Amino acid sequence: MFKRIINGLIHRLCRAADRSVQGPFPATISQADLIKRLLAIPHWQDKIESYEQYAYSEENGCWQKKSAAHPASVNSSHEKILARLEKADDIKVHYGCGANIMPDWFNLDLYASDEQDYFAINLLDKHPFANSQVSFAFSEDVLEHLTQADSIFFLSEIYRALKPGGVLRLSFPGLEGVLTQHYSPYSESRVRQGEFEAYSFWDHVHFYSKEELRLVAEHIGFKKIQFVEYGQSAYAELKELDTRAHQKALNTFAELIK
Repeated sequence: MFKRIINGLIHRLCRAADRSVQGPFPATISQADLIKRLLAIPHWQDKIESYEQYAYSEENGCWQKKSAAHPASVNSSHEKILARLEKADDIKVHYGCGANIMPDWFNLDLYASDEQDYFAINLLDKHPFANSQVSFAFSEDVLEHLTQADSIFFLSEIYRALKPGGVLRLSFPGLEGVLTQHYSPYSESRVRQGEFEAYSFWDHVHFYSKEELRLVAEHIGFKKIQFVEYGQSAYAELKELDTRAHQKALNTFAELIK
């Protein structure tokens, strides 16, 4: 009995020491930073206790301490987008644009640039668009860089921002193409090599199959999921947007309609 009491005291002291190393949690915190904080806490009880201090604010797109909510600050790119939105009629958004800046689109990515039509945005934070504001969305070779959890948030935010009838066009290495190109014919060596070719070299973390994409998209609320060919679309705004012809056999091309 005495030994159990001593072990319990030691355990509680260790948990308190772990929390003190982290420092106090801020009043307002992003999804990514809260996850990092919780990952650094070794004991699941403390993870849950820390998590339950917060409530998610859909208005601000961040987590706020229940005891004292503080409004999230708006960064300069968000302000720039908001100013542009006041003058825009038909809003089209290019998510994860890289160097492919498309004229008359809102081109979003993480790097800093003063180029016209480009806005530096973290796509894993709340997107700076109102509900039902965007007509067309496009994202090429982004989805495979996101964990499953991050990709569900990413697709959910695009869905939220799309108008009813709005369309998201996706192009990404699909699991079907990855297995054919990097894991065939099957052998132990091919599986080992395939991990480098498909994942490690390119920082890819998750490949959607068509079935999985349909499952997630329908759960989020998309009413129609169409699998299409490279460069082809029933919508003039989405035709010939794909840029990676060398990945035709590897990629899945899909249009999700709200």
